[in-house]
Amino acid sequence: MKLHAKTALGIDISDDRICMAVLKKDRKGVKLLKAVSGPVPDGAIKNGSVEDPAILARGIRELERRGRIWVRLRQAAVSLVTRPMLVQIMDTPTQVPTNVGQFVHDEMKRCVPLSGKKIAFDFCGTSSAAQRGSSRLFVSATDAEQVAALVKACGNAGVNVEAIEPPLLAYARAFYAKRIAGKFDCNVLLAILRGSALTLCVFKKQALDFVRTRHITKEKAVPQELCQWLAEEINAIIRFYDTADVTSVPEGWEVVVVADSVQLPGNAEESLKANVTGVNLQVRTAEEACKDTPVGQNSAVGKTAASVVAIGLAMKLLGTNDGDLRINILPREAAEVKSTRKQALVAGNIMAAMIFLMVFAVGGIDLMTERVNGDITRVKQTVSVQDIHTLFRERELLDKQIEFLSDRPSLMNEVSSLHPDIDWAGLLNDIRNRTPKNVRIIQLFHEGNSGVRLDGLSASYEAVNLFVNMLNESSLIDSASEIETEKLDLDSGLVTYKIDCSLTLEKGK
Repeated sequence: MKLHAKTALGIDISDDRICMAVLKKDRKGVKLLKAVSGPVPDGAIKNGSVEDPAILARGIRELERRGRIWVRLRQAAVSLVTRPMLVQIMDTPTQVPTNVGQFVHDEMKRCVPLSGKKIAFDFCGTSSAAQRGSSRLFVSATDAEQVAALVKACGNAGVNVEAIEPPLLAYARAFYAKRIAGKFDCNVLLAILRGSALTLCVFKKQALDFVRTRHITKEKAVPQELCQWLAEEINAIIRFYDTADVTSVPEGWEVVVVADSVQLPGNAEESLKANVTGVNLQVRTAEEACKDTPVGQNSAVGKTAASVVAIGLAMKLLGTNDGDLRINILPREAAEVKSTRKQALVAGNIMAAMIFLMVFAVGGIDLMTERVNGDITRVKQTVSVQDIHTLFRERELLDKQIEFLSDRPSLMNEVSSLHPDIDWAGLLNDIRNRTPKNVRIIQLFHEGNSGVRLDGLSASYEAVNLFVNMLNESSLIDSASEIETEKLDLDSGLVTYKIDCSLTLEKGK
């Protein structure tokens, strides 16, 4: 994954809005270059999940066009919009397992919201582990199918997704320099109201130490009720810390409440301060929160026009100091597809150039032949026999080139004439572009009137499944299905596969 770029794009996708921010990093710091936002198109997201990737892709493309965000700036980090989405800090056993990844996966599978689902997850250590004398992990997990849908939507919009992470981390990264760094004498509590969720996290001595997510019910969504409930949640966390270690000296608290797409009453800050005593508390709207980021302001773009989450996401790719929380939900297989698609455009352009050159060469052979014949006729009367022999040798070489190039179109015509209702050139190029890096095609068979079978080797069963999914996205393939997979041997770990493809026939042929 190519991080630490000089220019990066952050895309914040929530239930109702899409926000983008382009940042640039130089010796003077980080500057906001562009910011644009717009509503999520109807039918793209439903109940917190990607319902239609194609509709979502159109919404992203429209914002790119409106914000003049060019291809070279589309290296992006994207917020995780899907539900269920779990974020938590996990204590590992005294005997740390050898395969930590498998341990985290097994623990996440036991969570009720993810039960029975294929999960996408990532984890990292927390700096608070050393403070507590234990091994602690920050973990995020969600439904893998939803992550795949999000990646597909971004890919269709021409976005080169480098990272996907929960909005919580983007908030923390954006606030870190001004709100968290250097706070050794107090705990910092971020209370983020976003959509239908309240996320509370505590930074103790600059390190993430506590995370809790609460669902905002319809009853609690009423502004005054929401404010009262929020005060109770904040007080509960402060009491927990005050009683967790009675021997330690009580520490001060700084509380930052961010109301992002959630309506709080006009007197929210005064009301919370009255109910949460002994703390330094501030309430920020989504627009005001941008003032707490270290991002410099472009004269043409006001910070208030940007999303703090989009800013935090772009900062991830720029390698800014963010408390060392390195989470990326982007699956390895999706990263391979992204790399393959990135290479496909270059390969397609090269193929187009080669075809053009071949057509040009074949079309120009007659002219070249006529010119050589004319040259031979002219020089017969004026040059020596030796020179004439030289010209005839050149003529012989030219005839061989003509014969070679003439065979190529005839072979292509022979193949295409068998089934003129199939775009063979486009099909073969499309299959090649959709083949993941760790999959190899050994044989390709044409079966029946509109069928193709692919046989080959793969590094894993997951890569075969990914290949089938990619083939199903092709407009030239009606459907693709895996008919056989088998482990080659235990030592190599390779998998043999057979995939049947039903081709899309061109109408009117």
